[in-house]
Amino acid sequence: MVLNYTVPAVDRAIRVLELLSVAPHGLSLAQLASQTKVPKSTMFRILHTLHQHEIILEDRERKLFTLGMRVLGWGNAALERIDYKAIAHPYLVKLAEETRESFYLALLDHDEVILVDRVDTPEVWKMVTRLGQRSPFHCTATGLVIAAAMSDEAIDEMIVRHGLRKFTPKTITNIVRLKRRLKEVYRLGYAVADGEYKPDLCAVAVPIWDHAGAVVASLMTAIPSVRSHKDKKIVGNLIAVLKREAAQISRRVGYEKANLSS
Repeated sequence: MVLNYTVPAVDRAIRVLELLSVAPHGLSLAQLASQTKVPKSTMFRILHTLHQHEIILEDRERKLFTLGMRVLGWGNAALERIDYKAIAHPYLVKLAEETRESFYLALLDHDEVILVDRVDTPEVWKMVTRLGQRSPFHCTATGLVIAAAMSDEAIDEMIVRHGLRKFTPKTITNIVRLKRRLKEVYRLGYAVADGEYKPDLCAVAVPIWDHAGAVVASLMTAIPSVRSHKDKKIVGNLIAVLKREAAQISRRVGYEKANLSS
């Protein structure tokens, strides 16, 4: 027997807030009662309580209710405490267990890629740099997916600060080619960097989006290039699972766009 500890009044109040969050012009008592299937008398008490605590506002002339600024304060406080590493780690574990590959959470910090978390499998080949070590943005999968969401001006500034160093014969060092590549990465929603930073490494990364629609991090995995060349399906399979879990992480941190996996 599964016990239900839900408090009905709290559950209804949360539903009211959810409805008001997608109704910028507000909703009336009657509309809220109808959409939640809650009696008007009960809905009146819920709205009165929320209004007393300044969680919602009432436009008495139009008889409409909207979200109050207190909700914004709570949201900002929550955003300040978002720990991407703590949120993403279980998804890294899931990916590693499912695929028997190693997975990483990476950020762009001071124009460079930094790995902040990793989950390895027993079969792992230690070919990816250690946590905390920095890598260039222009030839790494993570750097490409994060930079792809940035403005041309921001990319130009990073290039001025760091240049486009050549690491392998495959490294893109031409600004026009790099920007063309970034546009393609953005369109596809993933990046594959095969032999562009390390000659024997094929890395795959997808973006993680935050509540404001900005790319804040990426999920990444890497395999020996020889494996990706022998098995043409492996990269596609990795892209699919990375997109699936990145969508879940993005939703956890407030990103609301419907489907990131397409």
